[in-house]
Amino acid sequence: MPVYNEADILEQTIAYTIAQGISLIILDGGSTDLSLEIARRFIGQGVLEVKVLADEYLRWSVILKEGISRAAEESPDWIVKVDADQFLEPPMRKMTLADAIEAVDAQGYNLIKFDCFEFLLTDQDYQSSEPDVRKRLRFYTWIGDYYFCAWKNYPGTDLIATGGHKPIFPSGIKTCVFPTNFTLRHYRFRSLDHGLRKVFKERLPRYAPEERARKWHVHFNKFKPDPSYFIVDSRKLNRYDGDGQWVIEKVFDPFFGAWTPTDPSSSVSARLRAIVKKLLRRI
Repeated sequence: MPVYNEADILEQTIAYTIAQGISLIILDGGSTDLSLEIARRFIGQGVLEVKVLADEYLRWSVILKEGISRAAEESPDWIVKVDADQFLEPPMRKMTLADAIEAVDAQGYNLIKFDCFEFLLTDQDYQSSEPDVRKRLRFYTWIGDYYFCAWKNYPGTDLIATGGHKPIFPSGIKTCVFPTNFTLRHYRFRSLDHGLRKVFKERLPRYAPEERARKWHVHFNKFKPDPSYFIVDSRKLNRYDGDGQWVIEKVFDPFFGAWTPTDPSSSVSARLRAIVKKLLRRI
């Protein structure tokens, strides 16, 4: 699990993943919030190790290489990669993630693909104080299924070539993808304050130039310090009711701006822009 300044959600994702039967090695990219303290609380309770990889830049390739290397040293049958703002779920609703992976393995498959559902801040919930992010943010869009987050452990597997999206097995190992996708719930922004800080202070200035040259880290390229890039009109999205029923359709692109009130001079629009200016002064 790579971590960088995710303190507001980290306890939830760590506790959830451990409860799913997955032991964690946490790689921290130099967090300046309480992420390290939170992660270290779980050492010996499902977290095997917390390692800091602080650098001038947030080098994703270094984190991926170290992560797969350390995980492989534990000699697991399978490796799972989960980000600090993600929840991984199996389609077998009465199974834990670990049990579901074991069942997949027993059928002879060595790779699991995930549908990624992006949960977004909306006009309905951006001011909510509900502490559980899965209850607070209820609206989502499917953004794709090129997310291979669990795979059988083979020495020499390459995770860097695809930027962490899909492991490339060593020569001679046939890839056998389980035919039913698992679920990845992603909570990229949890508040307007968090979104502004994450994009303009903690990510864009810290991405490594050599990785940017490889066309990595492009998802925030078009963002501007405007609330319309972070708070979405809920009518453009699907609502999740916790029943395991998902709409596999990309109804919204979360990377190119989200919601602008029809009247730019409206009180809602003016209030949000005033909040943004205040938050930007703080970060």
